[in-house]
Amino acid sequence: MANVSSDIYDPDMSNNRANATITVPPAADLAITKVANQTVVNYLDTVKFTLTVTNNGPDTGVNVRVTDLLPAGLQFLSANASQGSYNETTGIWTIGELANGAVATLDIIAKVVASNTSITNVATVTSDIDDPNPSNNRDSVTIKVGKKPTPKPPKPPGPGEVPMQPTGTSLSLMLLAVLSIIGGFAVSRKV
Repeated sequence: MANVSSDIYDPDMSNNRANATITVPPAADLAITKVANQTVVNYLDTVKFTLTVTNNGPDTGVNVRVTDLLPAGLQFLSANASQGSYNETTGIWTIGELANGAVATLDIIAKVVASNTSITNVATVTSDIDDPNPSNNRDSVTIKVGKKPTPKPPKPPGPGEVPMQPTGTSLSLMLLAVLSIIGGFAVSRKV
């Protein structure tokens, strides 16, 4: 409210005051952090990603959601959210309302199905109200994947050795055949 006055007589005092109403839209500074339980992994290892969303206020976040679609090289296994739900197909974690000062977490477990590469996983938080500090709305973590193990080739036979070949015959049948042959020689020598 503003008032105006003077030392001189004012015949109309009704216009000496004025009000202005300012509407301030709600705002919430949402911040996200993302970490992995290990950043150096091997082919077929499992990795746990933990996402933490914090509302630094001043107002409640409305329709808060995080986008975190697993990149190629990671296979989704499971997810556990402290609030809301995660859809592994769309990569969207729907949190809903998040009060000033509140924290929500999501754990995503994935299997590494790539080798000899680096995989960067990115998460972004948004809501339906203004965020005065968008610089903390995105975070990522990179994991380094080792080479896929190569199967060891069979040991070559030594000098004078004959390599074994698969026959499909069980060991007990082969042993019976050898014993029958030896027994047959013994019987034929007696005659």
